[in-house]
Amino acid sequence: KNVELTEDGMSARSTMNGQVIIVAEKINVEPIYVVQGDVNLKSGGNVIFLGTVFVRGSVDDGFKVKASGNIEVLGNVGKAEMDAEGDIIVHQGITGKSGGKIHSGKSVWAKFIENASVEASEFVVASEGIINSQVIANKKVVCQGKRATIVGGSIKSAEEIHAKTLGSVAGSETILEVGYDPRSKEKLAQLEDKITGFDESLEEVGLNIHTLENLKKAKKTLPEEKETFLVELTKKRDETLLEKENLLVDVKKIKEYLSSLKIKGKISASLRVFPGVRIFIKDAHLEVRNEFNSVTFINEANTVKITKYEELEEDLVRKK
Repeated sequence: KNVELTEDGMSARSTMNGQVIIVAEKINVEPIYVVQGDVNLKSGGNVIFLGTVFVRGSVDDGFKVKASGNIEVLGNVGKAEMDAEGDIIVHQGITGKSGGKIHSGKSVWAKFIENASVEASEFVVASEGIINSQVIANKKVVCQGKRATIVGGSIKSAEEIHAKTLGSVAGSETILEVGYDPRSKEKLAQLEDKITGFDESLEEVGLNIHTLENLKKAKKTLPEEKETFLVELTKKRDETLLEKENLLVDVKKIKEYLSSLKIKGKISASLRVFPGVRIFIKDAHLEVRNEFNSVTFINEANTVKITKYEELEEDLVRKK
């Protein structure tokens, strides 16, 4: 988009002023929308833009920012909704107040994340830590700063979770999961919940059909109202069974996909791990009951093994 090749086909040239981003392995130049202050009622409210959004202030509680490019915020993000096809960069912190939702088609970068729901297709990087939040990343979740603590909430990442400290002295429950595609695992859980709901519905409908059929046998016929109800129940049962069959096919596909993944997954703390941390690596599970210093957790023979601390392979610092 907004890019053309030179005559020799060896270079790409922008046809407009804007920001260069890579989307689906294609070079795009996106127009930039600048909010001079905070995103709030004074600035005109929610921002939806086919390009990159640059906010010189903060994003206040209750507002939305959506962009087909990147979203960059110089201040803080409160109990707000942000959705970008590219990166989301927050120079200060995300304080979701148990209602903020952040979704990025690439990565999320922030000083800290607190009481928020964050999802990224690549990385989630918070230099000062992640507190009581729900975080999903298709690659890595990393806290690399001076404090760099992950405490409370649920953190799910395909490849790695890495921080200075995991959990807290108070023993806050901190759930850390790696070693699989978190989005597919979430979808699998949702499908299995639906199947459970269908089973409950089928049991209830089956009992009602059985009652009406026994009544019909005993009396040879049913009042018109009850006969209509029997037909409706039978139709509902058949439709529910068909929906359940389709869901079971989807569940099988996701399980086969998850089994085929070669992701190993590891969880590392360069300084300390406190009791109260729950670790899941693929199908292995460990509840931390003792304090550990400078360790890496891996899955070995379907058991969580505690090994010598492994440094982060790449320095995840956003290039300005």
